Amino acid sequence: MTSVTFVDGPRGGEGALMNLDFGTPAFTGMQARVNTPPRWNRVSRDPARVRWEAQPWRRQLRDPQEFETPVSRTALVKALVDEGLEVDAEVARFAGLAEDTDCISIAQVVRFSDLLTRRMTLAESDDQLLQLAHLRRNTQDLAERMIDWANSGRL
Repeated sequence: MTSVTFVDGPRGGEGALMNLDFGTPAFTGMQARVNTPPRWNRVSRDPARVRWEAQPWRRQLRDPQEFETPVSRTALVKALVDEGLEVDAEVARFAGLAEDTDCISIAQVVRFSDLLTRRMTLAESDDQLLQLAHLRRNTQDLAERMIDWANSGRL
């Protein structure tokens, strides 16, 4: 019997599936039982999170599992607007929207900030670069605010 295994290759930790045996009882219908690493292991290997935590001046979570905890996007936006944080609320409306439209997590915001950093290298003008840098700073501020709220139990 052959099982599904993840192989980390030279592509920076992206998983590849190998050795599939569809004749085993694990494959029933469209679902399969896959030997995946525990959630905390997958989360800790997120490159954007690793870069965030490598910067000692960044605010850090007391409970690392909070990085992936989803919260309602509309509730977060409402809470930010109620606190008078319109810029953070605007960023929360679209940060991580490609991953999940209804919920948002700190990890999504950190990944979005990381994406903006990479997009800055592709900017074709100083104006684009400045806009992306401003948006990245606002996204980092939102991530730090969400970390503060998670540490105080408000998120």
